[in-house]
Amino acid sequence: APSVDQVPYPAFLDDGTKPDTLRLDLEASIAQAIEFAPDYRREKEELFLTTLSLIVERHEWGPGFFSTVTGQVEGTPEAGDNDTALNLIGSLGVTQRLPYGGTVSATALVDYVRFLEQASTNTGDDETQAADLQFSLDLPLLRGAGKTAATVETRIQAERDLIYAVRGFERFRREFFVDLATTYFDLVRRQRQLANQELQLRNFENSSELVVALAEAGREPYFQAERAEQRVLRARNSLINQQENYVRAIDDLKLRIGIDTTRSVEIIPVEIVVPEVLLDTDKSVATALDQRLDLQTVGDFVEDALRDVLLAKNQLLPDLDLTADLTLPTDETVARGGLDFEAGDGEYEVGLTLGLPLDRKIEYTDYRASLIRLEREKRDYQVERDRIALEVRRAVRAIEQARFILQLQERAVQINERRASQIDINARSLGPREVIDVQEDLLDARNDRDEAKSDLRINILEYLLATGQLRVGPDGRWLAPGRLVDPAETPTDGVAEPTS
Repeated sequence: APSVDQVPYPAFLDDGTKPDTLRLDLEASIAQAIEFAPDYRREKEELFLTTLSLIVERHEWGPGFFSTVTGQVEGTPEAGDNDTALNLIGSLGVTQRLPYGGTVSATALVDYVRFLEQASTNTGDDETQAADLQFSLDLPLLRGAGKTAATVETRIQAERDLIYAVRGFERFRREFFVDLATTYFDLVRRQRQLANQELQLRNFENSSELVVALAEAGREPYFQAERAEQRVLRARNSLINQQENYVRAIDDLKLRIGIDTTRSVEIIPVEIVVPEVLLDTDKSVATALDQRLDLQTVGDFVEDALRDVLLAKNQLLPDLDLTADLTLPTDETVARGGLDFEAGDGEYEVGLTLGLPLDRKIEYTDYRASLIRLEREKRDYQVERDRIALEVRRAVRAIEQARFILQLQERAVQINERRASQIDINARSLGPREVIDVQEDLLDARNDRDEAKSDLRINILEYLLATGQLRVGPDGRWLAPGRLVDPAETPTDGVAEPTS
């Protein structure tokens, strides 16, 4: 059988020596993601699209200017006579939507009469010109009037949609930060597990060399040497599998934050101190109900549904519209009227149009449907409050449990390190099995401790996210909220039982 040293040792990991190696710690990973991550850019683009929709909606509520020029050819064909003229009508006007329904407009018309006459007539008439100023008002007084008008609702909803989009994007940024931090902590944990596995492999190799030497000297059965070599092969196989899993996790990170998959990436493990929160379940729930952005949006959905009810109720009213038109022409006796308008020749019209609600079956059905939707939104809001309260309580318990488990694992590492030191002292008097058991227990204890540390950090971030206290700067930096204490100030002597 080949010796252990003859078994190839594949290198899956980037050694960081390539000139284009990208070295990432947590802050660099977040900065890279903010700039290039497809999911992040998609959410940002959705926010921009919502903003553009509001810009269009607000523009429609501003003064709408228009200008047209119309050319008309007029002719009166008769036997022996063909009189043709070209009229040009130019208009310039502005319309304005009123805040509570209706529109008002002003238009200036300039009409060039008999601008061109066929030469065959040879009348010698000069071109003439007339102008009009027209003002119009269309104002609903009952149905479609007020803040509940359908035309006004479009602008209100567009503005609120932008608020919802901003909240949703900020909530996404915080969730994105926690998710990316979780990935980073997991990669650091994998690195430590690789280091622990490599250390165990070296220990197994040393133990195997010792057992082989004892077997060759006749002091141990040869099957013990083969068993030791088999243990080394298993440890090396486990290390290779962990290396492959680590590389796959790196590839997943590349896709997530927008890095070329062919580029070499090195994760820089840095010590990140996540302050541990002072837990108070009742205060934490109250904080979450006050600061959670998604809950605020769900609460605003109730207001939207209430406005829909008022809008549907308004549609049950009769139609009563006020219309008014005023026209100021130029002097008809003047060939070129210019802008010399004659108020005395002006015309005006004022009227009221009443439409009796003889058939409102569809509108009444819409009104009943809006009431149902309102009750549904109220129920959804209460359910969301309860769900968030449960989420916060679970986050509190998860932190307490993670702290307790970390203390247990720290103690387990201490115990197994003392056992390992005793094994080193008495290695010659103990069998290979005892040495292997202690080394495996120490490896498991260290891996469990590293996992417990990672879980505690992640649980704290998830708690801050659940309570709405997590803040992320424009550059992706985590802005620690108040009411935090440093882990160094948290007593770690003894193992405290987790509270319920």
